[in-house]
Order: sequence, then structure tokens, then C-alpha cells
Amino acid sequence: MTEFHYPDYQPEPVIEPKSRPNRRNLWLGLALATIVLVVLGGILAVAAGQVLSSAYEGKAALERARAEALDLNFEAAEEYLYLADQEFAKADRGFLVLNTISFIPWVGSQIEAADVMLKSGREVIAALIEIVDLGGELMRLSGLSATDLEEMLGGLEPSMTFDDLPSETKRAILLRFSSSAAELELLQNKLAIAQEELARLPKDELVSPILIALEPVTEQLAVFESTLRIMAIASSLLPEFAGLDQESTHLLLFLNNGELRPGGGFIGTYGILKMKDADIVSLETKDVYNLDNPASPYLTQMAPEPLQRYNAADKWFFRDANWSPDFGVSSRQALELFNEEVRALPPAVQNQVQMPVSIQHVIGFTPTFASELLRLTGPIAVGGQTFTPENVFDLLEYQVEFGYAEQGIPLTQRKEILADLVAEMKVRLLSLPLAEWSRLIEVSQEAWRTKQLVMYSEEQALEDVLTRVGWGGRMVPWAGDQQLVVDANMGSLKSDRVVKRTVKYEIFQNSDGQYLGRTTIKYDHQGNFDYQTTRYRTYTRLYLPLGSEWLKTKGALVDDQLRNPKGESGTVEVGEDLGFTTFGAFIAIEPGATGELVFEYRLAPSVVRAIEAHRYQLSWLKQIGTANYPLTLDLDFDKKVTSAMPAEAAEGWGDDVYHLNTFLDQDLIFNVSL
Repeated sequence: MTEFHYPDYQPEPVIEPKSRPNRRNLWLGLALATIVLVVLGGILAVAAGQVLSSAYEGKAALERARAEALDLNFEAAEEYLYLADQEFAKADRGFLVLNTISFIPWVGSQIEAADVMLKSGREVIAALIEIVDLGGELMRLSGLSATDLEEMLGGLEPSMTFDDLPSETKRAILLRFSSSAAELELLQNKLAIAQEELARLPKDELVSPILIALEPVTEQLAVFESTLRIMAIASSLLPEFAGLDQESTHLLLFLNNGELRPGGGFIGTYGILKMKDADIVSLETKDVYNLDNPASPYLTQMAPEPLQRYNAADKWFFRDANWSPDFGVSSRQALELFNEEVRALPPAVQNQVQMPVSIQHVIGFTPTFASELLRLTGPIAVGGQTFTPENVFDLLEYQVEFGYAEQGIPLTQRKEILADLVAEMKVRLLSLPLAEWSRLIEVSQEAWRTKQLVMYSEEQALEDVLTRVGWGGRMVPWAGDQQLVVDANMGSLKSDRVVKRTVKYEIFQNSDGQYLGRTTIKYDHQGNFDYQTTRYRTYTRLYLPLGSEWLKTKGALVDDQLRNPKGESGTVEVGEDLGFTTFGAFIAIEPGATGELVFEYRLAPSVVRAIEAHRYQLSWLKQIGTANYPLTLDLDFDKKVTSAMPAEAAEGWGDDVYHLNTFLDQDLIFNVSL
């Protein structure tokens, strides 16, 4: 029987019908998800609202703290600062919730940026609390009553001013302030770091509510940092300059910038100021000729050659001491010539003119600065004249040239009106309401910035501070390109007031591919012949990086039109000074005319190397005492300019030339990447 084998049999799978979705569960899930999102959105909205609300409250508290501090209500100011900090802390806590959605790109950047701003704001507040504490301590040391403060802040005739405080109190205030130098510098550094962090934020991408709410942080931080910087500097300098523990003597130089000299202006008047523990022991001002003339027969130093040639000055007098554009060098020369003249005087003359005195510091200032002080004090009437910011220069000039004779005042006493003006200004400044002291600091800071006020100290540590902060009028060579135009008025009366300058600096390549520089100084004489003004005669020096090579000069003259009617070209003196290469030449301009002095030269090797390395820097120094004048840069590097600070106008981007029109109102720095 045959055996049969059946193939494996696999039964077909049974397919069960799909179950229908439970629509009720689906809608329930969607509802729950919606509720979660709504709740989460609500929480985030509440958190965002808390952040903005707290930021706005913090802003209001900061503004109130500032107002209270200006009114010298330091306790109230501190309370508002703590309140501002609490509000910013609340806002900061709100970010713990908002951080849950920081993964969203645009939202995340907003949260991160605002968080940095708030943290910086709290750093600022912490620093301000310490400053307010110091202010409160100084006020407690002063012993001023609430009534005194009310009168002084209100601008009333105060029953007590700083000048009225006992010497022991002034000394205690000075000691405490000077002991705060380290902490003030630390606070300034903290604010500087906060400022840098804020500067790196992409503020153009932030939503406006955040920017508005944190406006005090972003706008006031630079002001706070600048104020702290001044306080830190002052606390380092004040002990010596104010005569803490021992008398300090200052030589005051009245630098008449209507008659420019390299170190600021002609020294027509000088003063001797003595201080002890912040008290003015004595202040005397004198006509420089009352010292120079009696000492003349005994002097042996020869004046710098340009002064001999163009100003008929054979001997080097104290009045011509500031021949260097570096105020430190000029000050040392002034002290040397001053002491030489005083020592040379016979004893009988010394008793009448100037006794020997040991001097530790030199302070130079121009009529420009004096005019700004008059805006603080208000008009001052002395000697039958009323001096205002607008007329102080002209009125003084007329008085010392003609007015004294009309009033029957001897020649040797013609500048006593200036002494009276200085004495009354001292009284007015020391009697200013305390609320005005911040303005006095602002005026002084602006004068330091624009080089209308400069200082020097024989104490090297103090001189180093003055140099570092830019108050010393020093010239320090650096690795990049550098320029300074220096004018020296050579017997042109006070013509500098009506001579307008413009300067242009060009860089270009010659046919051999060498980099050349050209500096053009244009003088526009807008005056007439009168008792203050005549043809303008100046010996001009151009300071450049060491190694610059002179090629040619246009516009240099042998002398002015009277002594050189044919207009023969003058020579150029090439030399070195203060670590710079210098070119010097004479030019004269008649009233109503213009003149140009053009120096052309090969750039110093160090500057060429910087260009070839695609990184160019230029430092342009402002001469002490000069008015602000236009400066044009037209620098063709034959390499594409990729970035620059300050930036050119947008239409000039993308080519090989850095072109910029600006004003020289302070020392300027320009950075160009190629």
C-alpha cells in the first residue's frame, strides 16, 4: 500500500477587526494638553510680567535714589538703592521660570541678554550703595546740620560753607576720602566690567520693553563709572595737593591761549598757592614781568633758537618757560627758571617782588577754563569792572593794556585787577551750594579732557597718576602712527583768538611704492589790526613717529611781510624731541588772509610695518590750550579697509581709503583694519 505524505498545512491567520478609537479619550487628551499649555503660558506670562514689572519698579527706585543722593540725603538714597536691588532680585527670580523656554532661539537670546542686564544692574547698585555709604560718612564727619545742608542745597546764603569748616574737620574729611582710594578704584573696575558686558549685548535685537525698563542701567552706567573714576583719581591726588599733614605749595601758571605757546599759552601771570589740610593758607598772583625784568641782568641761559630769531628773546625768561608741548617738561623748565630768577634778585628786590619758595606742584590753566568757572560763580565785579564768561578775556586784556593807565594805576600794578578777580572767584567757589559741586567737577573734568587745565607734580608717584589718567598734558610715544601740531605765537599779540585752523593728514604711495605722509595746516586769519591783534606769526612744529623722513615743505617763510616783502621761502628744521621726529618752520599770515604750511615725508618704518601687517593705529594729540579745530584724515593704504573705529560715512565703505572729517577737541585714537 502506497504511503502518502501530505504537505505542511498552515492555517490562514484570523484577522481580528480593528477597534474604533475612543473619541471621548482623544478629546480629553487634547483638552488636558490645552489646559497644560494654557497654564504653562499663563505661568510664563506671569513670570514675564513679574520681570518687567520688577524692572520698572527697580528703575523708579534707582531714579529716586539718584535724586536723593543729589540732595545729599544719603540715608534715603541708600533705602531706595536697597529697594531697587530687591526689585531687580525679583526680576532675576522670574528668569528661573522663563529659562524653561530658553531653548527657543529668539526668545532664548532675549532672556539671556536681559538676565545679563539685570545682573549688571545689581552690580551697579552694590557699588552705588558703597559710594552712598562713603558720602554719608563724609557728611557726618563734616558736622553740617540739617539746616546747613538745606540752606546750601537751596542756593541760599549758607550759614556755613566748606571754607567755614574747622581745620580739624577738613583734615578728618580729607583723611577718610584719601583712605578710600583703593575701594573706589575697585568699585570703578567693577562698573567697567559691567559696562563691557552690556556693550557686548546685541541691543538692536532686544524687545523695547526690556530696553525701556533697564534704561537706568544702560544709560547711567557710563556716568557712574566716569564719576567713580574721578573720585578714585582725586582720592589718590588730594592728600598731597591739599597739603594733608604738611603744607603743599603750588605754582599757578596763567596760560594765555590768546597767545599760544607750545605748553598752552603765554605765561603773563603766575601765582603761589599754599595749602594745609585742605585749607588755603595763602594765594598770591603776580605779573610775570615784575619778576622777569628785575632778574634780567643776572640771567645766563639762552632762549631756544626760534625765540631768539622770531621773538627777539636772547635770554630765556620765566615767561617763555613752556617751550615744550609736554607739560611735565615745561613745568620742570618753569620751576628751574623761576627759582633761578628769584635767587638772582638782590635781597632788597626779593622783599618787594618774590621771596624764594619750595614748590611741589604746578597747575596751568587757560582763560577758557576761567570763563567756564565764571558760569558757575556768576558775574564778578572788582576794580569797577564786571566780569562775565563772555567778556572776561577782552576786559582783562583791555585793563592790563590801557585801562590801568586811564585809572592812574602804576605799570607794575596793572595786573592787580586779576589778583582781585582770582581772590573773589576763590571765595565764590568755596561758597557754592553743595548741589553745585558736581557741576564744578564736571567743568574741571571737561577742562582736563580738552587740555585747558593741566597739572604736574614733583612727586613721581603723583606724576605717574596724572600721566596715566591724562591730566598731565604729557607726550608719550607709542607703537603706532602719531601726530601733534604745535604752534608758538611769535610776537603776534593775542591773535590766536581770531586765527582759525584746519588740519589735514594724508597717506599715499609714490611711484616706487613707498608710503608717504602729508600734513597740511591751514590758517585763516579772521581778525583786524587792533590792540589785541596783528599779523599772525607762528613757529610751527610737527611731531611724528621717530624715523619719519622729511622730504619737502611748502609755505615756510623767512619772516613776515614787513621783514620779508618778497615772500622768500624759509628753511625747515629737522630734529628729535621727546622720542619723536620733529619738523619746524615759520609762517606769517596777514589779517583777512589765509596761509598753508605743508609738510611731506616718508612714513616711519614702524608705521609702514603696521600697514603691511594690515593693522593701522593713529594717535592724534591736541596741543594744550588750543581751541577745537577741524581735522580731516584721507589715508590711502592701497589695501581694502575692512573695519575702522571711528567708522567712515557709509558711502566710503569698501575701498582702500579711510576718509574721516572730525574735530580735535581732545587726544584722539583711530583704529583701521586692512
